[in-house]
Amino acid sequence: MSYSANLKREILGLENEKNEVVFAELFGILASKNAILENGLFFSTENVSFAKRVYSNLRRVTNLDIQLKCIISKRQLFSKTYRIILIPTKQNEKEYKSFFEKLFSCKNCSAKNVEDEEKIAGVIRGAFLSCGYIKAPEKSYALDFFLDSEDFSNFLFNLFSEMGKKISKTEKKEKKIIYLRNSEDILDIIFLIGAVNSFFAFEEVTINKEIRNKINRNMNWEIANETKKISASEKQIKMIKYIDEKVGLAELSNVLQETAKARLENEELSLQELADLMNISKSGIKNRFRRIETMYKDLLNF
Repeated sequence: MSYSANLKREILGLENEKNEVVFAELFGILASKNAILENGLFFSTENVSFAKRVYSNLRRVTNLDIQLKCIISKRQLFSKTYRIILIPTKQNEKEYKSFFEKLFSCKNCSAKNVEDEEKIAGVIRGAFLSCGYIKAPEKSYALDFFLDSEDFSNFLFNLFSEMGKKISKTEKKEKKIIYLRNSEDILDIIFLIGAVNSFFAFEEVTINKEIRNKINRNMNWEIANETKKISASEKQIKMIKYIDEKVGLAELSNVLQETAKARLENEELSLQELADLMNISKSGIKNRFRRIETMYKDLLNF
């Protein structure tokens, strides 16, 4: 089972204690799917646990007549779709209006208001259950919401922005997509919506990835330094051998002869290590090799 499915399963096991949070979660579920129309509420899902949650939450906050239907598709190997329908009538018009006023009051939630935190968590939890997807952190850091409603996508985008999250949005195949790619922001959202076990699992992976990345960076830095050291040494040895072949090292001053001999005998040492061995400064040995290089170039042009 995917990380996203496990996270949703954990959320479906949570229970909202306050009715205002139930309304917030229902708003996130229904508004993200554009399930609230002028002639009623029409919601469908293939997840039976999700359908039960939506149905029971609706029954909890309203006495309106709610229809729950199970439709079996023979074309798709007898897959089941659960539909929840709530249609206003003349008899329940007043209660219906009151219900939807409470539902849409959740649009007034603000991240700047501490008292709205539970309702904000409910809205985001509902939106994630309805149309959210999160990649396993081992692969990459990605939290996406595939929304049917442009109005709700703008609301959710502004809500995340107000929370200080690095949020982006795009469109694909008539879906409004808002997404997060920052691991810390994703962790905050997972914790906010109450998926504590999934939060710790995600965090453990991110920590291990950071440790591995740090080790790899250090190894790459060491390899790069070692490569640079070998490259410099090879160049110096090449010059020394060419001078020896053409005119002999005896043509060098005593100081440069000493330096050339030290390099030939210690090919693996860095410039600093060679300087330490000869008890001189790094700038001093650099100057000696510059003089050797000058003689090498003169012989090449001779």
